[in-house]
Amino acid sequence: MNPQSTTTSTIGELLTELRDESTTLLRQEIALAKAELNEKASRVGKNTLEVAAGGALAYAGLIVLLIGLALLVSRIFVAFGLSAETAVWLGPLAVGGIVAIVGAVMLTQAKKAMSADKLFPRETVESLKEDKRWVQSKLSHHHQ
Repeated sequence: MNPQSTTTSTIGELLTELRDESTTLLRQEIALAKAELNEKASRVGKNTLEVAAGGALAYAGLIVLLIGLALLVSRIFVAFGLSAETAVWLGPLAVGGIVAIVGAVMLTQAKKAMSADKLFPRETVESLKEDKRWVQSKLSHHHQ
């Protein structure tokens, strides 16, 4: 048997093995990415439903409380000497303005919490980088 054909066969076998392992690894990484994205999408869906249900209940209660607060502020304005005609619209206006500011702050915070950055599959990307280093080390080891 020719020694060169054994060496060639061994290198060929190594390259085939490397190809097969790389293919398997790539398939596993794709499966990991799918699982990670499904998990994150499921979590976002659950959180969205909780926000909607909680928001609807809180909204109903808040409306009633704000009406009462607006009436109270109107009476306070009257007690401090403001005419009843002015207090009747100024009380709800003041309460509505404060509530609008608080709502804007809450919306900004919620938007940050649901940013695309938190949906990024970081674990999969890190694993792919490790796989790349592994394949490169295998290739450089066999070329030496």
